[in-house]
Amino acid sequence: MELTYPSALSPAPPAFRLTLPDSWAERPHATASAFAVDTRSPADFTVNLVVLSTRVLVDATLDELVETAAAAHGTRMLDPQVHGRRHETIDGHDALLSAVTFRSDRLAFPLFQTQAALLVGQGTRHLVHAYATCPAAFADDYATTFRAIFASFRTS
Repeated sequence: MELTYPSALSPAPPAFRLTLPDSWAERPHATASAFAVDTRSPADFTVNLVVLSTRVLVDATLDELVETAAAAHGTRMLDPQVHGRRHETIDGHDALLSAVTFRSDRLAFPLFQTQAALLVGQGTRHLVHAYATCPAAFADDYATTFRAIFASFRTS
């Protein structure tokens, strides 16, 4: 028996592209599928975008997968407050968009995060989960940028 990757049972994560503003730059990240920062971030915090891709082997809805991610211990420690969730179509995929504020004593100041989650693929699927984060004090400045980034998502 020869084990290969990718394979029919273990497909590679989907290729994708996002359009970012000119002030943003890609950076290396050990575990993320993609990572970028705003080179014009405010002092004391680097505004960033992290994109993760996780193979999904369970029969779960997009909402259930997002709830599972939100219930993770590391996330709960930051005292997340979800301000809203809604479904939209992005690149022909059902997407769940969330707006979250983190207000924990573990943080120097509150953070605002917009999240986009999509299920991509047939048969074996991948949850592509994008997180765009800035200081909560700058949420109004970045909210439109974050939405435009997520709306630009395309699978290749």
